[in-house]
Amino acid sequence: MADALETVKALTVDYRRLARSSEAEKPDFAKKQTQRADALDAVALELEAARKRLRPIPTSFGDLSDLPEEVIAQLSLTKVDELEQQLRDIVASGDGKEVGLDAIIIELYRRHKSIQDRRFIMNKLYRMAQKGVISGVEGRKGVYAVPKVYHNDWGKKGGFADDLDDDIPF
Repeated sequence: MADALETVKALTVDYRRLARSSEAEKPDFAKKQTQRADALDAVALELEAARKRLRPIPTSFGDLSDLPEEVIAQLSLTKVDELEQQLRDIVASGDGKEVGLDAIIIELYRRHKSIQDRRFIMNKLYRMAQKGVISGVEGRKGVYAVPKVYHNDWGKKGGFADDLDDDIPF
C-alpha cells in the first residue's frame, strides 16, 4: 500500500494538472481544482511536520528533526516507549511555553484517549526530564517545556566566539 503522504502529494499533482487543462473552457472548475490542490499541499505540509515531531528522539543526540531521512536511516536509534513519545509531543506542542501537569493529563486523554494515574505521569515526566527529553521549569513543580537549543546568527548550534568575553576590544 502506498504511503499516505505520497498519495496526497500525487493527488495534488493530479488536481493541478486537471486545473491547467480545464482553465480555458471551465475557469470556475479550474479555480476549484486549484483550491483543492492548495488544501492538499497544506495537508501534506502538516503531515510532514507531524511525522518529524513524532519521530523517536534519542536523548544522547538531542533533537534530530533537522536531519534528512538519509542521515536518520544511517543511525542506530532506539525508539522511546509510546507513552513517553506522547508526553513529549504534548509538551512540544506548547511551542516553547511552559506546560503544566494538569494540561498534560487533559491533552493525553483528548489526543490519545489514555487515562493514567497522576503519580505515574509525574514520575514518567520526571524521568524524561532527567534524560533530557523534556526539561522541568526551574522553581515550579509539575511544569515542563522542551529544552531550547542555542542558535547563533548563522543558524548553527554554538559558534567560534561563544566562549569569548564581551570585554575584549577586538
